[in-house]
Amino acid sequence: MARNAIRTPRYIPTPKIIGEQSDLFGGPTITHEAARAPLRKGWQQQLRAWACSDTLADRDD
Repeated sequence: MARNAIRTPRYIPTPKIIGEQSDLFGGPTITHEAARAPLRKGWQQQLRAWACSDTLADRDD
């Protein structure tokens, strides 16, 4: 029998706080977060192409 069959995530991004709003009637402060888009497939190839190119014209998108 396997212990801890559900693996914990390796990376949990921190929320990007874009503002806070205090309640007018003494309630808790509301925190607003911006949604983060997940990384697209092939991001390593795009990063490698960007790092190897000298000018933007060298990149083939």
